[in-house]
Amino acid sequence: MMLPESGIDHIKTSDPETAMTNRFAGRAAASTALSRRRLFQSGALAAGAALGSRIPGAAALEGPPPRGLDALARDLKGRLIRPNEPGFRVAAWPNNGRWADVLPLAVAMCVDDRDVRACLAWARQERQTFAVRCGGHNYAGFSTTSGLLIDVKPMSAITFDPKTGLVTVGAGASNQDMADAFRATGLAIPSGRCPTVGISGLTLGGGWGFSATRNGLTCDALRATDAVTADGVLRRASARDDAALFWAARGGGGGNFAVHTAFTFEPHPVYDVTVFNIVWPARHQVELMLDLQDIQLRNPGLISTRSKLAPAAAGPVSRGGLRVQTLGQFFGSPDQLRAVLDRPLSRSRPIVAEINAMNYWSARDYLVTDDPGGLYDMRSSYVAGGLGGEAIEAMIGWMEKWPGGSVRQDNMGILFAAGGQVKAVKPTDTAYVHRDSDFIVEMETSWSPLDTPDTVARQQAWLTEYFAAMQRFVKPQSYVNFPSRDLPNWLNAYYGENVGKLCEVKRRYDPDNVFRFPQSIPLTAPA
Repeated sequence: MMLPESGIDHIKTSDPETAMTNRFAGRAAASTALSRRRLFQSGALAAGAALGSRIPGAAALEGPPPRGLDALARDLKGRLIRPNEPGFRVAAWPNNGRWADVLPLAVAMCVDDRDVRACLAWARQERQTFAVRCGGHNYAGFSTTSGLLIDVKPMSAITFDPKTGLVTVGAGASNQDMADAFRATGLAIPSGRCPTVGISGLTLGGGWGFSATRNGLTCDALRATDAVTADGVLRRASARDDAALFWAARGGGGGNFAVHTAFTFEPHPVYDVTVFNIVWPARHQVELMLDLQDIQLRNPGLISTRSKLAPAAAGPVSRGGLRVQTLGQFFGSPDQLRAVLDRPLSRSRPIVAEINAMNYWSARDYLVTDDPGGLYDMRSSYVAGGLGGEAIEAMIGWMEKWPGGSVRQDNMGILFAAGGQVKAVKPTDTAYVHRDSDFIVEMETSWSPLDTPDTVARQQAWLTEYFAAMQRFVKPQSYVNFPSRDLPNWLNAYYGENVGKLCEVKRRYDPDNVFRFPQSIPLTAPA
């Protein structure tokens, strides 16, 4: 497709690898159904939208005289979905209904890199803002825009190169697409458990999953990525070509430097594992959380846990209603797992104790969730070592201060295991800087259309205070894939000592700051 008005050239860098062959899967035929919780929380579009706010997309581009949406539609091979057309509301809807009122001028369903280039050229000529979307799971709403929404979802093919053993995944593929494609191959790449999360955001932010402690982050398996940068050039970034862009693509966050169109990974063999879901009654909470952290720290590559404190029902939260739960994956037999978990299992008799051996992909299905969904706000922190008794007591105290609402608070305080093999990479070897940490701590509040604006405001104020109170127990870092628009000092929290190099990459590949949103990488680090 020629774009004579844009002045943008189509250039591919050479690469020694052969073209991807033997396509073994495409996009999943059907999406995962929304849970009752998500349906309840989402409610009517208008009700959810009332609690959102407008967000600018990437910066408007300078360029030739404007052209209209009709011209863009003619340039695209994929569909341009406009307001009032069938499918527009579904295409525009984000995972977090809090941002559902941010409606784009149109949604460009890009089927290849030429469509991406056409969108960038149009945005330049029209002087329009834009945002890039894969799965739409940016919790802070940065994959929504009042301008052009560039959706890469149609680029979801997954191909295997038998000569190199590498797998190339289209930028629009989801976790479910990858599970469907890999299931019969005996291979996998480290990925998340939410079926609708897209590979683009997952990889670019690092990529946590239950196999991370054993096999590393999603970005650790990345060997190359195809990306259209602000100048319209299609680049294949790897350790050899455009190495700085490749470095930034592994933890530097989405939407900062380019629109990625494909990712090439080195998969790992799969194996049988043991999955577990254990829930204890509402007592001995501090001791049980200490036990679970200690088990994770002593067996970092053998187990992967998601442990939390959560109330059993909706309504006011009290210590007497807070249960301890751990969910996860163990790389050994059920008997071995029971031996590892002996201390917490002996301390208190669980009310749920599911421990089952499964093949890798059946285990993945067991662990699947669409959580979070609906309307919510969250914060995240990192912990080196573990949270001590004082910190857990502080968490419980703040949970009891939750101001109330209509939804059961399932994610008030979660610890995701983030050490093990993740720590085998140095903090500066990739843009993902949090290599010295052992856990991600998530704090969340959620609501539904039943809750008044005042209730929502009180919940958000509570979350801000809760997060601030916990800072003395955690590192001053946050996971960029759990973003918050209200995070203080967000640039250093997400990227730490890698901020300076990320700004250098920005100046090299996006010197005009085309890819810009409220928490995008700046051209120069603040003094």
